[in-house]
Amino acid sequence: MSDPFLDMAKTELLARLKEVNFETSVSMRIKDVGNIFILGHDATISDDRADAAVIASQETFTKILHGTLHPMKAVMFGKLKIAGDAKTAMKFGSLFG
Repeated sequence: MSDPFLDMAKTELLARLKEVNFETSVSMRIKDVGNIFILGHDATISDDRADAAVIASQETFTKILHGTLHPMKAVMFGKLKIAGDAKTAMKFGSLFG
């Protein structure tokens, strides 16, 4: 059974991914909660290794998903960390405006 936040985040990401195709993978790593793996038009709750990872707290990802914090501002404020391919991570940020 997965965490309710992961289910909500996956649903939100799937809606945003309808218009975007990730040719490289990204992992959304929510500290102390779990991971969401994004590839193509799909998002799955998974610990699979990705080309890029975006790492933050549940609080930060909640703000990003609800549009009250842009991912680039989160990076500048040190609330969102990026590991791996920066271009793929930037594409993740483009999902949110």
